[in-house]
Amino acid sequence: MGKKISVSAQDYIEKGQFYLINKKYSEAIKQFQKALKLKPDVLIYFHLGLAYEASCQIPQAIEMFRKAIELDANHKEAIEHLNSLTNQ
Repeated sequence: MGKKISVSAQDYIEKGQFYLINKKYSEAIKQFQKALKLKPDVLIYFHLGLAYEASCQIPQAIEMFRKAIELDANHKEAIEHLNSLTNQ
């Protein structure tokens, strides 16, 4: 009997981080989006923002950093990235 392997949000996050580090931004975005569907989380929004920013998808990056800040108003890195993208 085959054992069904379930993929967790953490698995997608780790894959996304791997792709992000290796500058494969479209793959990173796909992985982080899959993770968000399983578990909306401040760190996933933040990493997705980084991937969008790195791939020059600035409106999407701004939206993700804002969502991260909505969940954690003290997320310093998200605030810094948002401010740099919106020139504040």
